[in-house]
Amino acid sequence: MKFSSEPKIDLLTNAVDSTELAVREWTGIVKRTPQSSLLLAASVVEQHAEQLADNFYEVMRADPRSAVFLDADTVEGRLRKSMTQWLQSVFANPLVSDINVSALVATQLRIGEVHARIQLPNYLMIRGFRTITQNVYEILSAQTSDLNLRWTTFGFMRDILDFAMELMGGGFQRFSDRSVRSDEAFRLFSLGDNMALERERQRTSLAEWGQRILFLLHRDSNVAQLPRLTTSEFGLWFNHKALSMFEGAQEIDHISELIESIDSNILPLLGARGASNEKSLLTQLESNLNSLKFLISNTFERYIEMQGGRDSLTRLLNRKYIGSVLGREIKISKTKSSRFALLLLDIDHFKNINDKYGHQIGDMVLQQTAALLLNTVRNGDFVFRYGGEEFLILLVEVTPEICLRVAETLRTRFEETLFMLGEGRVGKVTVSIGVAIHDGHPDYQRLIGRADVAMFLAKESGRNRVYFDQVMKP
Repeated sequence: MKFSSEPKIDLLTNAVDSTELAVREWTGIVKRTPQSSLLLAASVVEQHAEQLADNFYEVMRADPRSAVFLDADTVEGRLRKSMTQWLQSVFANPLVSDINVSALVATQLRIGEVHARIQLPNYLMIRGFRTITQNVYEILSAQTSDLNLRWTTFGFMRDILDFAMELMGGGFQRFSDRSVRSDEAFRLFSLGDNMALERERQRTSLAEWGQRILFLLHRDSNVAQLPRLTTSEFGLWFNHKALSMFEGAQEIDHISELIESIDSNILPLLGARGASNEKSLLTQLESNLNSLKFLISNTFERYIEMQGGRDSLTRLLNRKYIGSVLGREIKISKTKSSRFALLLLDIDHFKNINDKYGHQIGDMVLQQTAALLLNTVRNGDFVFRYGGEEFLILLVEVTPEICLRVAETLRTRFEETLFMLGEGRVGKVTVSIGVAIHDGHPDYQRLIGRADVAMFLAKESGRNRVYFDQVMKP
């Protein structure tokens, strides 16, 4: 029997060169394999693909850490069929099929990128592929007594599986490297987001929350539950932006501890009322808030103002940071058991505005749209210029009902606002909005796709509409 001794390719070099090398290596594996083994491999997969797919996912799901990626419904409804088709595609009989090796290589790289995006551990895939290899050997042993044919076929199938896994690993690494660079760029960009203004805004948010607590305590002696700091404007900003902006800063852990102490220790006792130490609790609350203001100021002052990362026209977040932000929100959602939502918004008939008034007025409309969006959502939410006349809004810690209400508020505000169209002219602008709430799936591109489909349906149904994605419709 003859197994490959050719040097493995480096998938982290130039993408075009490495793809060409991968195509040659895949083709070489096929060409050096006897036709009888190619036929037997194709036959084995044709007969046993479903069984191999079942065993693949059974072994992977035995690991408790796979639950977030591989629940029973997902495996049965989608992944099992996809794995069956994948096996058939990589072992298709080249004697009767027109195999596009370039497409096969591209598919493996793309699968690796998806795995990186959803952060599927590589060891799970390796474990699953090892199971397929073992199953293939058992099937071949039962199917043919010709030792030479058995080993040659097994060697071919093992080489294809190993090389496909290697390609997926290359795709995984390339995406991970890009993601790391994007995450770091977003963190640095966030630090340059008008730091002095942001510092004062957050100090003001803390003071307003403290005043609200005092007002509630004096106004209503029977208040059932005081609003927690973590759900305030400041809390949302801290959990969804500051933790990323100031990652590694020595003050961050102390700020987190103070917030937790206020929410878990001080507020419950104040809310219970009648406590003999109420004055002491209020003093402690004031002290903690002052400490928070001091720590926030110190944290901001540790970093210099930096520029870049905004859309040049609207000054909204650049879409290149969408992956970094959504990836982080998925982690937060998993940790806190909270949901977030995407609103994909498109300006209706925007081309008509450009055609009638010119692109300069079109740009003015885009700038006014950005301002309206920022003035409507909360400080902890994110607004991106998605492209052209499309905008992406990420609403943190929401229910389906709340995000639908926000979307309808946005739609109404656009409908009621008079947009400046230059030379003293004003006009109406409407928007179509697609809404999708995160359903726990680790691939954020899937969520963006759902929002995109919902937006398309909003436009198809007449524009100036909000359409809620059916997956999580309230």
